[in-house]
Amino acid sequence: MKRSIKCQNCGTWNVLTGEKNQRCSNCGEVLKDEMQERLNKLSEIRKEQLDKWMFTIKEDDNAFTKFFKKTGNILYLIFISIIAFISWLLAILPA
Repeated sequence: MKRSIKCQNCGTWNVLTGEKNQRCSNCGEVLKDEMQERLNKLSEIRKEQLDKWMFTIKEDDNAFTKFFKKTGNILYLIFISIIAFISWLLAILPA
């Protein structure tokens, strides 16, 4: 099934070909692929969140900092695993 997009200018439905700046077959207006825009925005948000994470290991960090960030990541993983197990246990016990 081919994806189609409605021109915002004239209302004509056009089949998306995958070109970056595809134009409407009727009026020539540039078509905006909203799904692709959402995916791009989502990837930007994910990158920003990863950069804000306190244990993100950067290339310019020294060995001491990298060690403690790795340790922090491991402790965080263990903590979340324990919390998930306790939550699962509490959900299963009443049943």
